[in-house]
Amino acid sequence: MEAVAERLYSLEEYFAFCETHEGRFEFVNGEIIEMSGETTTSNRIAGNIHRYLAKILEDSSYELYQNAVKLRVEDGRVVRIPDFLICEEEGDAVRYTTLPLLIVEVLSESTAKTDRVEKLQEYSSDPSLQYYLMIEQTKCHVEMYIRDGERWYFEFYDKMDDVIRLPYFKADLPLSVVYRKVSF
Repeated sequence: MEAVAERLYSLEEYFAFCETHEGRFEFVNGEIIEMSGETTTSNRIAGNIHRYLAKILEDSSYELYQNAVKLRVEDGRVVRIPDFLICEEEGDAVRYTTLPLLIVEVLSESTAKTDRVEKLQEYSSDPSLQYYLMIEQTKCHVEMYIRDGERWYFEFYDKMDDVIRLPYFKADLPLSVVYRKVSF
């Protein structure tokens, strides 16, 4: 990811910038950062999760988004575009969403450090977030951070027959679904 310019922007300037420029851009403390291109594998993984959980949660009061919806965190100082997220329905705004419950980032060489460090810190500071999943696309491996009150703990999954438990949604997510039609 690369910063677009050397000056700091306001949140409103960021939204105006996004309306007039092609591509996907995140906003971090006044900087507009162009997102790297997405692989077909990354998109497939996010799509697999989206389709599977959409069926399970279709009668719920949640909104599910993939790859293009902005998420405002850190009191508006940061706007990210996760690969997949589930939000509370009442948190939705027109240009962005808030109140995330589950966030998925599919890791790549260019984004892994940001996803594991900066985004983990930003996302986990949001009191509504219950789960943050970081998913490898070159091998079977998922890191999941789970909120337990004021604390976070993590679990790792690395077998195709592993099942990720999502008790907040009363759902399970098999890794065989996450990696459906993905070759390593």
